[in-house]
Amino acid sequence: MKNALRKKVLRILSSGIVVFVLAIIIFFMIPPQKGSLYPEFSSFIITDRNGTLLREVLSKDYKTSVWKPLREISPDMIKATIIREDKRFFLHKGIDFIALFRALYENISSGKVRSGGSTITMQVAKILLNYQNLNILKKFIQIIYALKLELYLNKEQILEIYLNRAPYGNQTYGVEAAARFYFNKPAKDLSLSESCLLAQIPKAPSLLHPIKNFLLTEKNKIDLLEKILKYGLIDTFSYLCAKNEQSIVNRKKILFRAPHFVDFILSQNITKTYSTITSTIDYNLQEKLEKILFTSINALKKYNVNQGSIVVIDTKTGEIMAMVGSKDYFEENEGQVNGCVSLRQPGSSLKPFLYILALQNGFPMSYLMNDTVTEFKLPDGTVFAPRNYGNKYHRLVRAREALGSSFNVPAVILLDKIGVENFYTFLTRLHFTTLFKNPNFYGYSLSLGAAEVKLIELVNAYRAIANKGMWTQYKFIKNEKSERIGERVFSEEAAYIITNVLSDNSSRIKAFGDDSPLNLPFPCAVKTGTTKNFKDNWCIGFTGRYTVGVWVGNFDGAPMNGVSGISGAGPLFRDIMIELHRDGYPEDFEEPKTLVHFKICAQSGLIAGKHCPAIDEIFIPGTEPKDTCYYCVGTGFIPVRSNGNDVGTGLVPVRNNSNDVGTGLVPVRNNGQPQGLSLQNKIPNVGTGFIPVRNLCILHPQNGDIFKLDPHIPYKNQAIAFKIEIDSGIESFALYLNGKKLCENQTTYLWQPKPGRYELEARANDKSKSYIEKIYFTVY
Repeated sequence: MKNALRKKVLRILSSGIVVFVLAIIIFFMIPPQKGSLYPEFSSFIITDRNGTLLREVLSKDYKTSVWKPLREISPDMIKATIIREDKRFFLHKGIDFIALFRALYENISSGKVRSGGSTITMQVAKILLNYQNLNILKKFIQIIYALKLELYLNKEQILEIYLNRAPYGNQTYGVEAAARFYFNKPAKDLSLSESCLLAQIPKAPSLLHPIKNFLLTEKNKIDLLEKILKYGLIDTFSYLCAKNEQSIVNRKKILFRAPHFVDFILSQNITKTYSTITSTIDYNLQEKLEKILFTSINALKKYNVNQGSIVVIDTKTGEIMAMVGSKDYFEENEGQVNGCVSLRQPGSSLKPFLYILALQNGFPMSYLMNDTVTEFKLPDGTVFAPRNYGNKYHRLVRAREALGSSFNVPAVILLDKIGVENFYTFLTRLHFTTLFKNPNFYGYSLSLGAAEVKLIELVNAYRAIANKGMWTQYKFIKNEKSERIGERVFSEEAAYIITNVLSDNSSRIKAFGDDSPLNLPFPCAVKTGTTKNFKDNWCIGFTGRYTVGVWVGNFDGAPMNGVSGISGAGPLFRDIMIELHRDGYPEDFEEPKTLVHFKICAQSGLIAGKHCPAIDEIFIPGTEPKDTCYYCVGTGFIPVRSNGNDVGTGLVPVRNNSNDVGTGLVPVRNNGQPQGLSLQNKIPNVGTGFIPVRNLCILHPQNGDIFKLDPHIPYKNQAIAFKIEIDSGIESFALYLNGKKLCENQTTYLWQPKPGRYELEARANDKSKSYIEKIYFTVY
């Protein structure tokens, strides 16, 4: 019996010694670390350029918290917290023995734990020690640690830690996050009523939930108000106002605005540098473009177009103003894919950089190239034969036309002369970071946009053209200084000439007509791109204010049904540009004084003679033509056409003092079939320049055109011009729309459009036969 008693006493003594030693160690040897008192615990806040909250990102512990100093917390919240949690907070030294013994008595009397008697300091100790469930040993350590905190910190510091780390339900920690979550306001603006509602939550966050148990929390709020009044911290009037104030508690919807852009920022690994980011985007603009994209893609669904992306960058500053990565971020499967940073082939939208390099290598925009089927021999002995869009060719074309109308064969001719490796190196200087293969891998197809790029990098490269050859990094944080200084990647003169070509509607008429979506009512340089099998569709361009990039297609690479840049991304680009410049049109592009202008022959590219069709062209000094054109006589060229299609080259040059023109024979065709050969000097009406071949051609619209009603212009003020071309031998003709006659003997007819799919038919008659031509177009 004595041995058993002795062992029990020894166990008690040894436990006491261990606890005592542990208490000494805790008290004297482990001072509270600053990192544990004020941890990197705050959530990561992202706003737009005007302060609109885009997203509050969860901290690393997946708990929302925003640290606020005591001076930025409502005094009413401080009063309510002290009265609710520890009314003798400013009187004790970490332990309130009165509360501790009262809690002990209540727990013994009830037979269960009803109260812990913890002070605010003890609760801070529990938080810092990261204790979830307390036992006797942990409670003892908590008390020792609370005493220690009172030695190292003053009351205000302890209270600040508590208010910033106490749990307020819904994975929300700290009064600032709670104020935003429940009342959508900062903690400094909390009313007395709201403060009393929040102050009770930390005691039992799951039970005292203002949304789930509103009636209980409302009752407790009134009880707490009565205690605050009893202790003389408020007057009767304040008490009555707070008591009668209706508490409007709404669970804040999880804010996730501009989601692709927010994800893009988070991917940059800058959360350790910033706790709050004021981003560059304008959320009002972002929201409008999200709606425009959603509507446009839905309209193109029948052509198997299911996705699209938009990037808008401020031309001068490089600030990203909007980023829409997909049609709908919250769409299942592929909504979270960000097309702005995905790898896609740019097609012809890469060509302007080839022509910039050509300009810098002495090839002017008047340079003539042969746009016919051409074969290029590759190092492995195989042959590369590029094809134009629609398999249409135009024989001799100037570089200006070739770029504006996006002809493929001339682009490959230029690359062959400049060198694949030189163009590849030039693209890397423009900071295309996705050219992972060596130049020989891409070969001649590099001129046609076969290398994969990111939309955002392509847009930023176009911005270098807009900024006169200076490349700077785009920005996504407002007022942040870029680590990279501006780099001159090509000359100001080359930049302006390419800008002039891309903003010159006449340079793209051969491919897109004179009334395409790219023909904006203000100065805008723009280029489209379509990849093989219609997998990618682009439209990139800029004004002096904004640089815009649009991509449409399918993330899985599925081909679209015949949608090109002019019918897919083009109308969307137009809508965006009009929206961006709603407050006023941009100024024209500034031309460098060093450039020179010459009147050149539109056909030969030489200095225009008196019989030449003269046009104005711009040259970098030293690249202008030296010779005068002597090829043109009279009208200069005989257009040979049948049913609107050029025959052969479509143009027969009439030369002076030359024995023959090519073979000296002009092929005369009808409906595409040779009808014999006529000697040039036997052709009647050579002076007028026309070969009398019966001709009926719908010039506009072209087959497959898609028109989109402009929502910013009254519908009654919008029209589509139907234009036809007829031969002089045709006696009468008429236009029909969906079988209904519109007009007779009019070569131009203005029609007020309505949404739908239409058949436009031209019917003509002469003495011997009738002619019919049909095209189809769509209006959205």
